Amino acid sequence: MVRTASLSLVALLVLSSLLLALPSPGRGADVSDARLLNAERDAGNWLMYNRTYAGWRFSPLDQISAANIKKLVPKWIFAGGTVGDQQMTPVVNDGVMFTTSTSLAFNRVHAVNAATGELLWKYDRRTAEDVGALVRLIPHNRGVALYKDKVIFGTLDAHLVALDAKTGKPAWETKIVDYSDGYFVSQAPLVIKGKVVVGIAGPGEMGPRGFVEAFDADTGKSQWRWYSIPAAGERGSETWAADTWKIGGGAVWHTGTYDPATNLLYVGTGNPAPWIADMRKGDNLYTMSAVALDVDTGKMKWFHQYLANEPWDYDTVAEHHVIDVVRNGQTQKAVVTANKLGYVYTLDRITGKFLSAVPFVKSLNWGAPDPVTGKGVETPGLRPTMGGPPVEVCPSLLGGTGWQPKVYNPRTGLLYIPSNEFCMKYGYVPDLTYKKGQLFTGNTTEHFSKTEQAGVLRAFDVNQNKVLWEWNNRTPLISHTLATAGDLVFQGTAEGRVVALDAKSGQELWSFSLGTPQSGGIISYAVDGKQYIAVAAGGTVRSQVWFGKEPKWTHATRLNFSDVVVVFGLSE
Repeated sequence: MVRTASLSLVALLVLSSLLLALPSPGRGADVSDARLLNAERDAGNWLMYNRTYAGWRFSPLDQISAANIKKLVPKWIFAGGTVGDQQMTPVVNDGVMFTTSTSLAFNRVHAVNAATGELLWKYDRRTAEDVGALVRLIPHNRGVALYKDKVIFGTLDAHLVALDAKTGKPAWETKIVDYSDGYFVSQAPLVIKGKVVVGIAGPGEMGPRGFVEAFDADTGKSQWRWYSIPAAGERGSETWAADTWKIGGGAVWHTGTYDPATNLLYVGTGNPAPWIADMRKGDNLYTMSAVALDVDTGKMKWFHQYLANEPWDYDTVAEHHVIDVVRNGQTQKAVVTANKLGYVYTLDRITGKFLSAVPFVKSLNWGAPDPVTGKGVETPGLRPTMGGPPVEVCPSLLGGTGWQPKVYNPRTGLLYIPSNEFCMKYGYVPDLTYKKGQLFTGNTTEHFSKTEQAGVLRAFDVNQNKVLWEWNNRTPLISHTLATAGDLVFQGTAEGRVVALDAKSGQELWSFSLGTPQSGGIISYAVDGKQYIAVAAGGTVRSQVWFGKEPKWTHATRLNFSDVVVVFGLSE
């Protein structure tokens, strides 16, 4: 008996020593390829921008639920220290949260204790003073990527930087491209199979060709680059007149999604430049498209162009969710996207074949996808002419839904879409000349809404291909969404509220006033067995720029614009 007890004690001591040797929760264990690949099963962490490669932004955590949501209270607040345009989504690894804050002067990264809000370290990187006009207008960053012991982010002057995750000290830095052409990085990078994949921002407004590039995550060395606009002689170059391809835009400024089974990266490409369509005759491939790229080589496997020679800035950069949908009793391996055009598109993710397109907004008159090919067919008479009168077209250039990620709940089979019911008066200027590093748009725009409730969160059944319920909001929904296994959907608003809705019915169950516009990501994670909801908010210049002339929305332009992360948990 004594001997058995002694052996048990020895075994316990050995086990304890082994446990102590493992990475300690709250110290940030290394983020391996295997952890990223299996992020869906890592319920307590939020390891990448969309949480998983599939892009769902769904948390399996259910401690916070519809039954106890009334007990949700603020636990801590962290101020990033900027007043700008907060679009960041926090990421969390084993009790450590990583956030970004951006101003015209610098890119900033923080490491924060995810249970208490205590600052662990801060890194500031100064930005060149002569960055392009778009950066000066709306400096912003959407977050970091984690890989092994590094935190990786893009900068306003088009560099990629890796920091030590435990100390914040620089590990490597790579110049992606010359920022003086108007390039910068706004998206959160995505790490796949040891490669940091990042798309470039700026071309849609500044003119240079857009691209996606992959870098070695350990060294920062370039592995491949794919241009969204083909050079002369390449496939698709015939869709550009003369040399217009050289300043044709096509930014890839939103984080892509990935399917390990196909080894394909799915990205959406932006609008062509300039916004004056008559200055770039042709279909303008591969702008306004869904594109599938081989992750190992960067070679394009397939593409689907949503709208040729696009004239209204309806860039289709929205994420393409990797979902198996059931249609007519058959399972289809698909990508599903809701984009600015106001339709939910379903494409075969292996071949790119068009499967369906269904409208999800009512304020929609630009046209419709062809029911067979999925290519956009415009309503006659809605294209502006250079120097001519503005046209009234719906939706606004902010889109039926904007860049804010849509979220998918596999338990309900619903795609939750923060959508907008508003239009614009849109015209072209009489003359436009390309100038390096300057805005190359050539438009006049005034947003308006024909309804009192311009923002609508819609729950779209991807199998039935229809909207099941909606929740209305006074201002357009240019804010973020989160779905959880607790049968909840969280939605932010430009008025500074975050609300929790019943995931199955859309009934509002809880709300909290942040005091600043909700404009960044909403995530959920767990530390020491406790679930938290984190909301990134503040600093949306967009409200002032886009809502200013519409009397119904002026209240949203008067809020403070502080950069904060507010973290909620259940009351004890």
